[in-house]
Amino acid sequence: MSEDPVEEYKKAFREMEVEEAKRGFAAHLAAYIIVNAFLIFINLWTSREALWFPFPLAGWGIGLAMHYVFSRPSHIVKEVMKKEALAEYYRTKTKRREGQTA
Repeated sequence: MSEDPVEEYKKAFREMEVEEAKRGFAAHLAAYIIVNAFLIFINLWTSREALWFPFPLAGWGIGLAMHYVFSRPSHIVKEVMKKEALAEYYRTKTKRREGQTA
């Protein structure tokens, strides 16, 4: 017997959100590697005695770490489920209001 169509939709939507988060993190990671490699090259090419590249590397690395933490599948699914619960709440609230005005 097949699942409820709404539950199938929810499951597919959760999977889609997880994949989107993975792609977003991969793009962020690629940009981090490319840009910071270029910054390291510029720093070492222009002034080897004043190393400044670790600062943007570390700062952006913190942002990248936070992106990783908040794009984990468990976090994404939890956030989507919160939105689903909120949508369900508003749906029942609207139904109740419509029933009172009828």
